[in-house]
Amino acid sequence: MAKVMAHHLLAAIEAGDLQRRALRERLATRRADLPLRYWRQQAHMTTPAADAGMARKAVEGGTAAVPRMLERLDLTGSDLAEHLELPAQLVEARLAEPERAPLVMLDGEDAIAPTDEASLRGLEVAVETLTGANWGNATETPSLRFYRPPGFNLDTTIRDLYSLLWRLRERVPNGDRLPLDGIVFPKVEHPEEVELLDDLLGIAEEDLGLETGSIRVGYLIESGWAVVQLGQIAQRAAPRLASLIFGIADYSADLRLPGIDNEHPLADWARAEIVAVAGAVGVPAIDGMTLDYPVIDPSLDMAANRVRWLTRMRLVYEDAVRARQLGMVGKWVGHPAQLFAVLLAYDAGLSEAGLEREAAKLTAYESAVAAEQGATMIAGVMSDRATDRHARVVLRQATALGWFDPERAAALGVISADERNEADRAFAAHHRRIDP
Repeated sequence: MAKVMAHHLLAAIEAGDLQRRALRERLATRRADLPLRYWRQQAHMTTPAADAGMARKAVEGGTAAVPRMLERLDLTGSDLAEHLELPAQLVEARLAEPERAPLVMLDGEDAIAPTDEASLRGLEVAVETLTGANWGNATETPSLRFYRPPGFNLDTTIRDLYSLLWRLRERVPNGDRLPLDGIVFPKVEHPEEVELLDDLLGIAEEDLGLETGSIRVGYLIESGWAVVQLGQIAQRAAPRLASLIFGIADYSADLRLPGIDNEHPLADWARAEIVAVAGAVGVPAIDGMTLDYPVIDPSLDMAANRVRWLTRMRLVYEDAVRARQLGMVGKWVGHPAQLFAVLLAYDAGLSEAGLEREAAKLTAYESAVAAEQGATMIAGVMSDRATDRHARVVLRQATALGWFDPERAAALGVISADERNEADRAFAAHHRRIDP
């Protein structure tokens, strides 16, 4: 009898495991497998696709214009650091070593005039910029290349998207990867739209000889429908998903809010939904843009403009810190000074000492497992499988940004061997800035 019972037990376990594995396989498509470089999205620099000069500056200039702005306003790096309540050396180091935007988006939607002529000019500029601009060399950390076509509410969506992809293929030998890391798709509201875009991109990939799923998509969440259906949208989008991005201006219009208020409770509710779903699907959550640009007002004298510029730098810096604390990995910017402030805000959330503490959690938990323990203590704080997972997330993000030694990251299993070269470039670029 005992042998029969044991046989039935083993059969039941095997059958149950088959069901478990089948379910896990089906559910795996609901989570993105995101390459390391897509975790470098602290700032999305948006620029009109129809303006060739602005597009080149966005790609090649990065933060290089900020020292000139300070000089024009008769300000120093120390003045800016004092206003942001940051160490002067942190600001001075960034001024001395200009940095590319982690991601540049060529905007073929809201940032260009709603005319056919402007749309076609935007396509031409986008192709030229994606293929001809200096996006970074082999020793640098290049910017991610993104393009935003119109949404499905406009008749030019598919024409613009397909025209860009086919013209990029004309410029690049067949079989090579296109000079495009993904697209930002606007005005998405329903999961059916995600399915349509996925089908359209699949057709393009097959016709252009690209790997299926290689064209990544960041979706703009900018309406009530998009927020309340976000889980379904993200599930359908997961295999291609690169990010979920909050579009506060259109969202405020859709909800008929009295103004575009960055701190409105409904704006924070949307952010919380985006952070939660982005975490569930395994991609970065990106905050919207601060609309007040740090620019000079010709109607003001120099003293008033200094106050205006510093105040607006403080505003975008604090907005970025707030987004970071909410769990957002990056923020949209539309001006080099905003880019500078946002990069500072995300750097301020990291420290060598903090990363060492996270690495210690991995080592301590590994020792606990080797000793057949499920949990351990580090400086009086519990550490177990959950805290180990959190530490790995923090260290992977830090490695993508160049803050954590890739050799240690690989040894700890935070990055794969295939990601090592990319991590090495990010690490070298980070140390060029902090140790000029």
